[in-house]
Amino acid sequence: MSAITPEGLESSLTSVSSTDEKVDVLVEIVKEQSETIERQSEAIEELREEKEEIHSQLDETGQEAAQARERAREAEERVAELEEELSQHRAESAKERAKTKKRVTELEEAEEADTGDETPTPNGGNPSTQEPETPLEEVVQLPEHLADENLSANQQRARFVAKDIHEYSRSVPAGRVIKSSELRRVLTASEEGRVHTETVSRVISFLDDLGQESVKLRETQAGERVVVFTEEIVKRIVAYHNTNHTVVSEGEATG
Repeated sequence: MSAITPEGLESSLTSVSSTDEKVDVLVEIVKEQSETIERQSEAIEELREEKEEIHSQLDETGQEAAQARERAREAEERVAELEEELSQHRAESAKERAKTKKRVTELEEAEEADTGDETPTPNGGNPSTQEPETPLEEVVQLPEHLADENLSANQQRARFVAKDIHEYSRSVPAGRVIKSSELRRVLTASEEGRVHTETVSRVISFLDDLGQESVKLRETQAGERVVVFTEEIVKRIVAYHNTNHTVVSEGEATG
């Protein structure tokens, strides 16, 4: 039944003659109006629920945005911390290089003083020492006890890799290279345990810093970091090993 307007109500009532019929009409009209009110109430309730849902979604969106801002802030703080740590490590590395160079100089002077009066060997003298040209070579030439006393754990790892870099690296036109994944495997094998990515990165940084112009960092097409040693520094390190081995062997033979 369609809704009855006031004009329609008046027309409906005047169109019937008996009281009973008028009562029936009024009852029907009231019933229809009640149904209309109920439908409108349901529509209003649906609109309220939809409104609450929209507000809930807006609240969730606002919370997600706040969480995203918080994560961004935390990331910025972490980046700042890492940059500060890197700066400190570089400063410490510079100090260690200076200390190492001083130690090596003192050792060489002490060795010269100890061997100055020795009788030359039959072949014309003691083998000449391969002079280091970079702090990395100075670190490589440190005696084990001095390395243990003066180098950090990651500096010792860098020294370990550099000492036998001719065995761990492969030849390329630019020199000899070792990828970060290969370096990780070398360190893992030497320590018989897992080596973290951050540890590998710090070892690479020490090799780069201590090697100066003789060590460069590159990236593969896949984005993997690669440490490049010049042929010259590798040859000097190998020559030092050979010379040192000869000195030790002669000392053992004559001792």
